[in-house]
Amino acid sequence: MSNEKYETYNTKVTNFGTYREITHFHTSQVRKAKSDEHRGGRNENSVISDEAQEERTKAQHYKIKRKIRHYILANDFQFFVTFTIDPQKGNSLDYDTAKSILLKWCETQRKIKGKFDYIFIPEFHKSGRVHFHGVLGNCNFELIEAVNPKTGKVLKRNGRQVYNLPAWKYGFTDVEIIEDKERTSSYMTKYVTKELMSNKEMFGKKRYFPSRGLKVPEITFENRASDEFEDFTPNYGLISKNYTGEKVIDKAIYKLSVDSETGEIVQKDRNSLIKII
Repeated sequence: MSNEKYETYNTKVTNFGTYREITHFHTSQVRKAKSDEHRGGRNENSVISDEAQEERTKAQHYKIKRKIRHYILANDFQFFVTFTIDPQKGNSLDYDTAKSILLKWCETQRKIKGKFDYIFIPEFHKSGRVHFHGVLGNCNFELIEAVNPKTGKVLKRNGRQVYNLPAWKYGFTDVEIIEDKERTSSYMTKYVTKELMSNKEMFGKKRYFPSRGLKVPEITFENRASDEFEDFTPNYGLISKNYTGEKVIDKAIYKLSVDSETGEIVQKDRNSLIKII
């Protein structure tokens, strides 16, 4: 007889501090209650069907993207960066070597400048070389304005100044100041590609590198009345028909903020995307 426990809810609240995402369902959902039971794992020699492996990879892909997004929304990152490795300064064709260069740099900079926050994601170029995209926060790195080598003019992208980070001595750097957490999280998670997830050489290796001590959102599962959300517009919604044929919002996601002065929950973004299923 199974000892697994289940609980029902209709609202999932992801609390990032001053920002919250609330998912409200029209009907009750069922989830497995938290359990400390270890279900085992697998190793490089495990036998698993192609279909099962594909499902595992999809689940891991989604989990990593969600984790990175949560980190970015829950923490105060300042810079979006790209680091490359000059072939004369390190073998970027070897993933482990490239990773070692990056993490040793992070460790060294922490000793020099003190603790700072970061997340890095590797990307494989068509040539096979590895470079890294990341975000940096709680740091005091010196930046210099990037210059177009052909024109000698300062480099701007979409009207925004691009910078270089001289502390990275191993190759090219590209730095932009973060202005929108949501946009940055979407941009970063695009680098968690299917190729990165399915690359056999990456088996058992980390697909992203977060610094220790990053904040994580508080996630709760609750039961709330629908009229609690009457003053808000779903930023994303799925509409279906109930048993009487009436259209209802089966799933609604609200992006809400906490007013810094009053503590009131407000909705600054009322852009809405509704789909019929």
